Amino acid sequence: MTRIPDTDLAHLKQTVSLLGLARKQGRTMKKRGEDYVLRCPFHNEKTPSMVISPAKNLYHCFGCGAAGSVLDWVIQTEGVTLKIGIRRLRELAGLPNMDNAVV
Repeated sequence: MTRIPDTDLAHLKQTVSLLGLARKQGRTMKKRGEDYVLRCPFHNEKTPSMVISPAKNLYHCFGCGAAGSVLDWVIQTEGVTLKIGIRRLRELAGLPNMDNAVV
């Protein structure tokens, strides 16, 4: 088994748009300045407290503290393992699978 280099993971996190993925998942959001606000999918709330920063390709919820990259988003919103999350991002980026790789 081959280990996935950290540089490949970093490239993958930059390649797949978190904003685009959240939209594909049907998340409703509004543009506020350079960022987008939405209701956090990780806790119940009436007022949107989560921010997605397209420039950084990161998210942060000011209500529950959830934060991370597009990979973290896939793992949390889809309830998958790290390996499956990476596979999912590779599919979204149009890259071949590396099923034998170790993370």
